[in-house]
Amino acid sequence: MPDRSFTISATRDFPYYRKVWKKVVVILIASAFLPLAVLGGGMYVYMARTIKTKTLQMLEAEAISHKIDIDSFLTERIRDLKLIAENNSLLKMQSPGAVEQVLSSLQLELPCFQDLGVIGPTGDHLAYIGPYDLTTKNYRDALWFKSVMVEGVYVSDVFTGFRNEPHFIIAVKRTQGQKIWILRATVMSGLFDDIVTRGAGNRKGDAYLVNNNGAFQTTPRQGGTLMMPSPVSVPGRFTGVRIEKKGSVVQLTTWLDTVPWLSVVSIDKQDIFQDSRKVRNVSLFVSLLGAFVIVLGILLTTDSLVSMLEEKRKSNRRLDNRVRRMAFLAASMEVSKGVFSDLNDILSNIHVTATLVKDSAGALDDGRPDILADQISSEAIRGRHLIDRFARFAGPEDPVVINLDIHRVLTLVMAFLKTVLIEKNIDMIADFHQGLPSVRSDGAALRHVFLSLLLNAVAVSERDGSIRVSTRVKNNLVMIFIADNGPGLSRVEKERLFDPQYSTQRGDCGFALSICQGIMDRIGGCLAVKNRQEGAVFEVQVPVKFAQGQ
Repeated sequence: MPDRSFTISATRDFPYYRKVWKKVVVILIASAFLPLAVLGGGMYVYMARTIKTKTLQMLEAEAISHKIDIDSFLTERIRDLKLIAENNSLLKMQSPGAVEQVLSSLQLELPCFQDLGVIGPTGDHLAYIGPYDLTTKNYRDALWFKSVMVEGVYVSDVFTGFRNEPHFIIAVKRTQGQKIWILRATVMSGLFDDIVTRGAGNRKGDAYLVNNNGAFQTTPRQGGTLMMPSPVSVPGRFTGVRIEKKGSVVQLTTWLDTVPWLSVVSIDKQDIFQDSRKVRNVSLFVSLLGAFVIVLGILLTTDSLVSMLEEKRKSNRRLDNRVRRMAFLAASMEVSKGVFSDLNDILSNIHVTATLVKDSAGALDDGRPDILADQISSEAIRGRHLIDRFARFAGPEDPVVINLDIHRVLTLVMAFLKTVLIEKNIDMIADFHQGLPSVRSDGAALRHVFLSLLLNAVAVSERDGSIRVSTRVKNNLVMIFIADNGPGLSRVEKERLFDPQYSTQRGDCGFALSICQGIMDRIGGCLAVKNRQEGAVFEVQVPVKFAQGQ
């Protein structure tokens, strides 16, 4: 019959453990995630800002390098024209084929010049080579002509001029004595556009030049043509690189040194901050993975601990029930003293009454004794002997160290279990060693140990089984073996067999066995267990000479 008090207590206690478990899990997760969020978030913000700053610094350096490349290109072209003007006289440049030869040399080195012309101080062409019919054109009123006559060197904005096609020119003035002449060249826009658009690199974006009025000076990748208004609001002159975020792009602007043109490089944000997104994704993945591992570890660990608490609680309840049962049995034994005394008196009265009946009745007619009276008298005497024997066996005794015959103690215990053996039809086999020496020990303690082990063997043995009790001598030890024919013990069961709160699947009670082990330790003996081919065998070692244990 299940213990109702244990069931009620378990019903009340175990939900409490689960409530505590939930609180502990929440606290542990919060405690783990707070520093993880602070440290991980801080590291992510720091790394994201650092990558963003480094990326913008790199873009700024690229914009400056791009601006230097454009200025270098224009400066070199101006230097080319200056070298030609300084190393050739006007007379030579006007000679037949001279201009053609100079343009061919320039185009072999760098095919960026489209045509070449020599212009006099009045704006007329003195010599010209190129794909256009400009020999008869006069540039006296052209803005670029006036500017070069004043400044000596001039790079124009993109304009259409007499060609009705967008282009820009580079012109240098040469003063040769009293003679003044201008060497002017037209730069091929396609080659120059390629140089400018390199500023965006392989990224998704655009690069172009605009003048002071915001008109395109090169052809952009993403819509727009030369001389058309650009979407850029041209700021006043500034040094360095200006970085602005406009919609989905980052725009970098810087002024050229050679001409008053603004270099504009716009790059898509997604392309720029790709590394930052990778760091974010990696950080997020690592954080989620770490969070999963932490939560899993917390749940598994705390659930295991709560399960252990629940199991410990059950074990404590079982132990408490056994202790209460033993206390009840001890109290019952105290009460039974009076009951046994009354029974003994009753049996004595029955014996006396049977004797009186027999004496008063005399012999029967056939001369036989009164068999009924003899039977009553015999059973009364046998009952009194049984009560006396049980009282002596089960009654408490003070620890007394005396010389003991182990065989006699075992025989007494085995006889006491006769009724229990009959109920399960278990055969008790005694294999006693002849010439076993007597031992000096505590008889009551050994009797308790033998009784507990034999009761345990009876409990685990199968019906119609057998229990073998053997004795041997080894050195100064008397060895007692109690073997049952029940199932064997697993490795875990053997390790925990003497745990007061543990019971094996086959029925061994750790509480009783732990008491036996404690008794053997106290009287200097030893108790061990091992498996055999069928069942298990308990080995009791009793020293011949009493040795007080720890």
